[in-house]
Amino acid sequence: MRRLTVAALAGSAVLTAACASGGVRPSFRPFPQALVDTVNAEPAAVIQEIVARVNSENMRPQWSSPAEGYLETQWFNVVTQESGVTDRANPDRVVLLRFWADPLEGGRTNLTAEAVYKSGADASRLPRDQEMMVPDGHAGDRLLRRVLSGVKQRFGR
Repeated sequence: MRRLTVAALAGSAVLTAACASGGVRPSFRPFPQALVDTVNAEPAAVIQEIVARVNSENMRPQWSSPAEGYLETQWFNVVTQESGVTDRANPDRVVLLRFWADPLEGGRTNLTAEAVYKSGADASRLPRDQEMMVPDGHAGDRLLRRVLSGVKQRFGR
């Protein structure tokens, strides 16, 4: 039991240090509706696999840090299949995926993932406050689930 506590504290310290030193992992937490699963791999390997899966879907990472256990894609139009674009007329067509990979005992990872779209463009609000989770069945939700399914196939649960 002591070994788990020391490992958990060490992992937490690494993540805290990375964030404090200007890392890419954001200070905000995933939305409560985010998908959560456990996979049999270290967080860095999980993030590297997600990069490959995201690229195979024609998406491009915006921020990726295997060391911090985080990946965020560019905005992606689910209709035109283009990364790094916006569509002011149809904001629900443009999604962003985020993945948090946190270490667990035994070399496993707690993987949290969300697909969001912009609910508006209000300069007085923080960008995160203008995001909403895509609904179940939305093209962004299906895309997120394909990426997660591939990661689970690769590493197991």
